[in-house]
Amino acid sequence: MLGRYDGPDRHWISADRAALVTRNGRLIRLFGIGADLRDTRDIEGDPIAAATFAFEGQHRRSIDLGAPVKYGIPIESTFTVQRRETITILDRQHDTLVVREENHARVVRWSFDNEYWLDFDSGYVWRSVQHFAPEMPPVTLEIYKRDA
Repeated sequence: MLGRYDGPDRHWISADRAALVTRNGRLIRLFGIGADLRDTRDIEGDPIAAATFAFEGQHRRSIDLGAPVKYGIPIESTFTVQRRETITILDRQHDTLVVREENHARVVRWSFDNEYWLDFDSGYVWRSVQHFAPEMPPVTLEIYKRDA
């Protein structure tokens, strides 16, 4: 459930008291499920947030993890458009572009893929499957109603 807005950040709370924060569709913080994503930095040029579908080249960001605590883990990302797909969320259809983000955090020997379903017209992220820490399952996010 959406708890509050903080500029571009959306603060969510789950029924089992996990808390997560998204920014323009990207998971940037997560607490309360055994491993924490404490922070995500250097995402100003994030292609997921740009809504321009400019995915060429390599992009970088860094993350801080808890348990065990590790700060400033660099992640290199490459984006690939997979397909155009119509998805249904609560009986509403959305024309989306499916984008895969291939990620490498070489410092901790961690490679993973994230997927995003972006609104074909606006770039809004309706659905995503995102990894947040090594050896943890990904988080699936699905937005039922678009916010402001």
